Amino acid sequence: MADTKKKDNIIKFKDNKKYLNLLYIVIAIFICVYFLFLVFKINYEPVKTQIALKKNVSATALTNAFIVRDEYPIEASVSGTLVPLVEDGKRVASGDNVAVVFTNDESAKVYNEIQSIKKEIDYYSSLQNKVGIQTSDITPLDERIYSACEDYVVAINKGDVSSYGKYEEKIRNAITSRQLSTGTLIDPSEKLDALKAKLVLLENQKVGYKTITAPHPGYYISLADGYEDTVNYNDVLTLSTAQIGELLNSEPDKTNIDSYMGKLFDGFNWYILCVIDYEDAVKLKIGNSAKIEFTMTTAEPLKAKVALIGDNVDGKTAVVFKSNLMNTEYSALRKEQIKITFADYEGLQIDNKAIREQDGQKGVFVLSGSIVEFKKINIIYSDSEISICNNPDNESGFIELYDEVIVEGNDLYDGKIMD
Repeated sequence: MADTKKKDNIIKFKDNKKYLNLLYIVIAIFICVYFLFLVFKINYEPVKTQIALKKNVSATALTNAFIVRDEYPIEASVSGTLVPLVEDGKRVASGDNVAVVFTNDESAKVYNEIQSIKKEIDYYSSLQNKVGIQTSDITPLDERIYSACEDYVVAINKGDVSSYGKYEEKIRNAITSRQLSTGTLIDPSEKLDALKAKLVLLENQKVGYKTITAPHPGYYISLADGYEDTVNYNDVLTLSTAQIGELLNSEPDKTNIDSYMGKLFDGFNWYILCVIDYEDAVKLKIGNSAKIEFTMTTAEPLKAKVALIGDNVDGKTAVVFKSNLMNTEYSALRKEQIKITFADYEGLQIDNKAIREQDGQKGVFVLSGSIVEFKKINIIYSDSEISICNNPDNESGFIELYDEVIVEGNDLYDGKIMD
């Protein structure tokens, strides 16, 4: 009897322990759920917002271009290795010496070496005049070195091999100027003596050459590329979209270029021909200017006037830009990739998901404290993701800088109080 009662007590104890463990599990689950609820409540945001900040954006298009100038090849009776006497893109007068022609490459090499040594002599002579000149403010000198290095890196990235020497010289001059200005002792006399002695030896070789002169005034370019007669300069502003498209796909005619001793182009204007989407072309107006960047060269961006907006063909439109700026880089342009900047916009950046319409007025909901407020917007630029807005007349009720714009939220209305 006692054993049976003891056995019953053991069973009851085990049952109670099982229920107690189950109770512990339930309590633990309740605590976890409650904890998760608190975390959710702390982090729960009934709306998603963004701060309205100023933003500058540009409307641009990337396309290919064909460059047209009023070009005249210089034909000469002599043949051989041509060495330019003036930089490409420099304006010359009628009768000016623009190049020399050598009968063989060795003579041309000696002549070029003579010119290089003369430049070196000029450089080291100028150093003698700068010795002893010092400054306490080296910041501009450091900035000059950094700028020269950046220009060199850009030229390397773009593969503009012909300009490497120019940028190397620019870096050398910048570093030397800093050394001289900070008291570094440089004595160029020994180097000058060696250069002058070498110059005498080279000049004694009496290198012979024929001189090429400019037959009329114009800008000189030392190389012909076979596109000189591709299109008549006077017909540029009458070309159709289809014709300009053909120009962009044309091949050079190199039949006679070996007989050309460079070329001249007359007039002050040259043209940039391209084909862009019609929806971009409508942003332009004849007589207005646009920024043109030659993305694959070291040529500086320029402002060019719109001279022609062509016909619309399958959503494409030809545009011709006109410029009168000229230098060595611009004179080398022909078939290039360009980036056109139609306009720059500055205003407050708004996510397009935040834009609503209320009583025919576009605007956004703004969270002011815990109150939802509808504010008007004036869109000046928009793409697939953002819009740029301003308030040109400074009217009341428009979005302002640092407003907390509601990007996502449900059941929003003006005056709603958020919990």
